[in-house]
Amino acid sequence: MAAVLGLALLGGCGLGGGTTSPSSVAVPDASAVPTAGPERSDAAGSGTITRVVDGDTVDVEGVGRIRVIGIDTPERGACGYDSATQAMSVLVLGRQVSLVPGATEDADRYGRLLRYVDIGSADAGLSLIEDGWAIARYDSRDGYGRHPREDAYVRADMESGDLGCYPDDEP
Repeated sequence: MAAVLGLALLGGCGLGGGTTSPSSVAVPDASAVPTAGPERSDAAGSGTITRVVDGDTVDVEGVGRIRVIGIDTPERGACGYDSATQAMSVLVLGRQVSLVPGATEDADRYGRLLRYVDIGSADAGLSLIEDGWAIARYDSRDGYGRHPREDAYVRADMESGDLGCYPDDEP
């Protein structure tokens, strides 16, 4: 699946210098995306994305609010928020997704289910990291426990540019 979704992004950071602004959201090649593995189970679930709250949180019809495992995107009002939210929207809004468990806990402190969000064989979280809209975070490096796709997420984070919104000492 080597499709590239065109995306005209408004609302970038407005930072000068080293800021990079990816101009499209690439849906990763299926061979490079972790798919059905030991973390996938029949209890994974699926549903249609009805709302993208922000770049790392979505609402799924009949399931509720999902916090994507292992990624972090800017919060409302922060540099890159609009772009990260729009990138996630282009990937998943209105689409049927698989919700794959894999975090140490089933839900976060706000009651959101912790799941990977897969569209077919593509991993939405990994795609956002690769395109610079998200960073790999909330994993064994910062006390949240190891998750099955952590190595791929960290590797993608180190290889991708970002919006210039995160400090040099990102986790």
